[in-house]
Amino acid sequence: MSREEPPIVALHGNLGCAADWQDLGIAGLEAVDLWDYSHLSFSDFAGELTRHLVEESERPILAGYSLGGRLALHALAAYPGRWKGAVILSAHPGLFSVEERIARRAADELWAERAREMRWDEFLKTWNRQGVFSGEEVPLDRVALEPRREAIARGFENWSLGRQENLRPRLQSFAAPVLWLTGERDRKFNELGAKMRGVFPDCRHEVVAGHGHRLLSDEVAVRIESFLGELG
Repeated sequence: MSREEPPIVALHGNLGCAADWQDLGIAGLEAVDLWDYSHLSFSDFAGELTRHLVEESERPILAGYSLGGRLALHALAAYPGRWKGAVILSAHPGLFSVEERIARRAADELWAERAREMRWDEFLKTWNRQGVFSGEEVPLDRVALEPRREAIARGFENWSLGRQENLRPRLQSFAAPVLWLTGERDRKFNELGAKMRGVFPDCRHEVVAGHGHRLLSDEVAVRIESFLGELG
């Protein structure tokens, strides 16, 4: 990943792909295909990303959307000095209670089973009927992910929100600037994003009008590029 300028390392969301980020046309961005790593735990992926996918001489900006945002938060918490800044979109910093985590693991194990066994088009329809995506346009290219269904199923299991620790205490040590973006119609994640200003020492939360949970768009790309320009 060697560049004259620090790269932007970007992590896509669940049922997503690297092209989701690449299609935004942000200069210097390199997107990771998460399905190559879904056999890893959160902590192991953070180590793989930081020690092997990024050269030691570089101090990149780390970006992540939804699932990719949660994976990014683990890397920020584990290696706070390795990143020049972060852009987090529609992500969750972790559940508070054991009961919530148990329930979420059970739900994600069911999604893993569906990913393995359902007819793929029916699985995609079921996924997109979730309330968090209400009123949003369904991506058209997800049929191409069918050959990755086993890797996606492992992602549900290994990267379940129920397996994620509450990262808020550890993220307080990440001192670099953070841009946290959420969609106007995504009430739950708006509330989470607003509270992250009290977690990171340097965090700006912006709500994107007209958007829901799915945030990767041209308008958001402009906001990200503006933030990157401020970092210099």
